[in-house]
Amino acid sequence: MILRTVRIKFIPTLFTIGMLFLFLSEGIAQNSSASSSKDSLTVGEVFNISLKLQLDKSYDRVIFPDSTAFPPVLDLIRTQKFRVTDFADSVLYQLQFFGNTDFTLPPLRIALLAAGDTSFIFTNSISLYFKTVLPSEDAELKPLKPIFSFSGFPWALTIIIIALIAAALLAYYTFKQKANKITEKEPPVFAPFRSPLAELVTTLKYLKDDYDLPVTKDYKYFYSALSDSIRTYYEELYDIPALESTSRELFRYLDAFGVDHEMIKQTRMILNRSDMVKFAKFTPTLDDAWTCHQYAIDFIERAKLVDASRISRKKSEYELQFKQQEQKSDLDTEIEKEDK
Repeated sequence: MILRTVRIKFIPTLFTIGMLFLFLSEGIAQNSSASSSKDSLTVGEVFNISLKLQLDKSYDRVIFPDSTAFPPVLDLIRTQKFRVTDFADSVLYQLQFFGNTDFTLPPLRIALLAAGDTSFIFTNSISLYFKTVLPSEDAELKPLKPIFSFSGFPWALTIIIIALIAAALLAYYTFKQKANKITEKEPPVFAPFRSPLAELVTTLKYLKDDYDLPVTKDYKYFYSALSDSIRTYYEELYDIPALESTSRELFRYLDAFGVDHEMIKQTRMILNRSDMVKFAKFTPTLDDAWTCHQYAIDFIERAKLVDASRISRKKSEYELQFKQQEQKSDLDTEIEKEDK
């Protein structure tokens, strides 16, 4: 009887210990999580995404997502990794948002390598909401001036129509008079070739010496002029639609055209800072502006070495086109003389 009582009391104790062990093993099971520093973003806004990883054992190597894991609307700026212990890791991604709608970042995959085997663990998804800076579409539109109503015969409209008809008749008569006169054609005048590199140097010299940035403090104009001058250089010399392209599209063109990597690097530093000022309402300091200006100077020094032959070829093509058009103009003049 005593032995049976002891056995009955011992069974709940084992059950309790088993449940406690199961709870503790679940507590140290591997898991990962992702979180964003901001839940709503404007175009060009910079924010952080943090990945935290808890492991159940030590692995030979942990591979976190790289830039290819993020969609085109997110531009990766910088990555920082923090290893807390052998069983805990975390990574901080600094990103720039270029979307115009609400967006959900899908779960990110983390690879775990141990003894030649690879396993994967996924984070949670993150919802990012687009925050526009434009006024609401429901804003009431008011007329700039009061609307007057006219009653009776529309005399004003009649006078305007008569004036337009008279102007059209006068223009037609003048055109006919000029068409009846045989005039000598003036030879076309072509401007001399202007190197894209020389244009870029002129713009940078103006921003540094003539535009009084410390007084005006118009950083948006300064950075816009700086970035547009770089874009114009690529458009004129490489025939890339740089002025109509976004920064991401432009860098794809530069990679496709095989532009020098050092020039691409300096372009990226200039355009990223310009986009932050123009779209993310970032207010730089005067030192920041001159640092960005120095990046453009370094760009020029590199372009002098890399693009010298390309500029020379561009000049030859321009002068050849000038000669062909000049010869065509002379030929047209001779034909008109013979017709007379």
